[in-house]
Amino acid sequence: MLHLDPRDGQVIGTSAGHVPLLCARKDGSHSVRELPGGPVLGVVPDTVYGEETFTLDEDSVLVMVTDGVVEGPGLTLDAGLERAGALAGAALRDGLNAEETADRVLDTAVAVDHLDDVAVLVVRRA
Repeated sequence: MLHLDPRDGQVIGTSAGHVPLLCARKDGSHSVRELPGGPVLGVVPDTVYGEETFTLDEDSVLVMVTDGVVEGPGLTLDAGLERAGALAGAALRDGLNAEETADRVLDTAVAVDHLDDVAVLVVRRA
């Protein structure tokens, strides 16, 4: 679950077994942000999920991906997140918009060589 306040970039998030988030910046840098949480929703009854608050800087993007984009038989999750983050950072540095950034990250999912769910969501704070 994520909540983004568009006025000040405050993000409140929790994870229910999701892939970590990527934050990419206009200078081309990126970071992986693993949110606190718990197991996949519905698996363990009465689970309490922790939340984290952080700020998405101006001219930055928050990139959410499914595991099919960043993990497969030939690619570890950490390596896939690093690659996707680097691509998102480079896309911002190149002046691409959110849709073009998502396309750039999604295009690399083919290299994962794993038929699984594939989705990318990019939220840009201008």
